[in-house]
Amino acid sequence: MKKILFACAFALGFGANAQYNYTADPTTDANLIYFTVAPTTTTGCVGGGLSQVANATNTQIGAGINLTTLSDSDPAQTNNGQAATVTLSYKKTGTGTGTLYLVYFDVDAGGTTWSVNPITSVAITASTVTTCTTLTGTIPAGTLKTDGSKDYAYGYFFVRASGNTTVVTADYKISQPVVTTAPACTTITAPTNGSVISAGQPSITWTAAPTAVNYKLMIGTSSGASNVFNGTVSGTTYSFPAAVNTTYYAKVVPSNLSGDATGCTEISFSTNNTVAYCTASGPASAQYDKITNVAFSNINNTSPGSVTPYPPGYEDYTSVVGNVTKGNSYGLVVKSDKVYAGDIIRAFIDYNNNGNFGDAGELVATVNVTANSTAYTSPTTNVTIPSGAITGTTRMRVLVYDSTGTFSSTLATTGCGTAAFGQVEDYTLNISPTMAVSDVNKNAISVYPNPFKDILKVSDVNGVKSIQISDMSGREVKSMAPAAEINLSNLKEGLYIINLKMEDGSTKTFKAIKK
Repeated sequence: MKKILFACAFALGFGANAQYNYTADPTTDANLIYFTVAPTTTTGCVGGGLSQVANATNTQIGAGINLTTLSDSDPAQTNNGQAATVTLSYKKTGTGTGTLYLVYFDVDAGGTTWSVNPITSVAITASTVTTCTTLTGTIPAGTLKTDGSKDYAYGYFFVRASGNTTVVTADYKISQPVVTTAPACTTITAPTNGSVISAGQPSITWTAAPTAVNYKLMIGTSSGASNVFNGTVSGTTYSFPAAVNTTYYAKVVPSNLSGDATGCTEISFSTNNTVAYCTASGPASAQYDKITNVAFSNINNTSPGSVTPYPPGYEDYTSVVGNVTKGNSYGLVVKSDKVYAGDIIRAFIDYNNNGNFGDAGELVATVNVTANSTAYTSPTTNVTIPSGAITGTTRMRVLVYDSTGTFSSTLATTGCGTAAFGQVEDYTLNISPTMAVSDVNKNAISVYPNPFKDILKVSDVNGVKSIQISDMSGREVKSMAPAAEINLSNLKEGLYIINLKMEDGSTKTFKAIKK
């Protein structure tokens, strides 16, 4: 993700055959378009151009035309979802080397941090390029949207490999078909019709309709229904919460400015009794930002440190089970043998067991590392299991990653994605229901002293219906009504079984030694 400043002026032209065309001369605007280093105006291939220098200080340079801020035409024409052909010309001086990319940029509407998306590229050698050379590529159909969620631009991006290089670019052009008819139907590719898949957060995926801007998706639990989801999707995939052992029906209708596709067919599929989770990981091998121990409830799991061969960026410890009870609080501590300032430790618990860590309250811990360390122990984060959590097994995900490097923003909110440096570990939690007051009292009962001489005491006889004492052969030697003190002076020395018969039908059993 790179920060890019854009401002531009356009020469607008409309071609024949319902084609939308722009030709831009960025040097005519006082506000230059640039990345990292401000360009200067120069003679371009046809008319004015932009000159920028890549060197040891400015290793990445670029310029672009902002499609969203057009003031002299209808910007929706370049956001109609159709494939767009973009072109620019370049020259090069100096002996530096690198790669020159023709790219499109995108950013959340109104944002300032743009993503750089290569379309095509050319290797730049040490040789001078004095003849104007053209780069042409296509922004894929379905990329430029009308929903206003994104701003778009196109231009170039140069990544230096060595030496100093001056890149001159000019003749920024874009052309795109203007659509006047509704799109055709698409085909759902996953899940397939009639298939059985895992529950959790499965994705419905379909092929792009050539002239579609977006897609109207309906998901229901009966044919023709949309009780699970009914909305518009800008891409060609959508994830939704799916329960176990349930049949779903789905239909996708492509749409554009001219209308909706007609006659699109519905598919059905079912889920089994397993819950699948999204993937998350650090690099293929975790040399840095590595988890070495997770302690939570009865979990105290030590994993390999940052030594060769380096462990993987994801480790599956779902066979390690932590037992927790609703309403109780447990301390979470994460250790690492190599963390750095800017690292973030997060933990998620899927309290509703729907295969998604992004639900409210499921991010249970966030720790910001402020200093480099080769023996790091996180502060304790106390996690209280909510009363609304499911009863039974679910998943806990713990991750550490470098927030100053390249990473998926979804790691912070859903626990899904990848990071250039870091590691992810998954565990299983077994969540028990909150104990009723009677259960708490029952579990608190004890007999003492142990060993005893003649008198054995019962700490609490509330809820006790009767008391039975047996020897080790199973023979009953005494039976009595509830009492706080039991006189067993007539028994021989040895080991005895004390059975407290509870009013709820259960039995509390203790072993006691008479001396």
